[in-house]
Amino acid sequence: MKSKTWLPVILLLLWTPAIQAELTLKPIHPAEPVQDTLNQRFSLQNALANMESINGFLESFRRLTAAAKGKINKATWKEIGNTEWDVQTLGFANLPRAVEGALRHQNWLLKKALHRLAVMEMKGGKTAAQKTEQARQEMDQAEKEFQSFWDSMSIAD
Repeated sequence: MKSKTWLPVILLLLWTPAIQAELTLKPIHPAEPVQDTLNQRFSLQNALANMESINGFLESFRRLTAAAKGKINKATWKEIGNTEWDVQTLGFANLPRAVEGALRHQNWLLKKALHRLAVMEMKGGKTAAQKTEQARQEMDQAEKEFQSFWDSMSIAD
């Protein structure tokens, strides 16, 4: 089967109530409803903001490592870990960008699938053209954001 023909099958499996398993999600914090966790804490925007924070943490650790160099004995230095040049120069640069790339790519794939679903629903008379157009705009925006990320991406080596 060609890859193009798999998408409708996958979407059918995902959205068919008889086949789809429903999650039973309990709040992970008493002051945060499940929907807030899913739609805010686990949102793409929050994840990308968290990636910026993680990059800041890594930069702070890099500066702390440089300031502590020669002041801590080798055994303790090794026990602390992640103080090697390759980890801090290559890993600290590449790993967060790989996570960000995965987030942006998954978002684009999701928006693309949702647009295709909206097109199929519109053809079947189940949704309005306005919903399909909104899905197209969201797909286009996700594509632009992923393309921009891709164009700015470099791998430290």
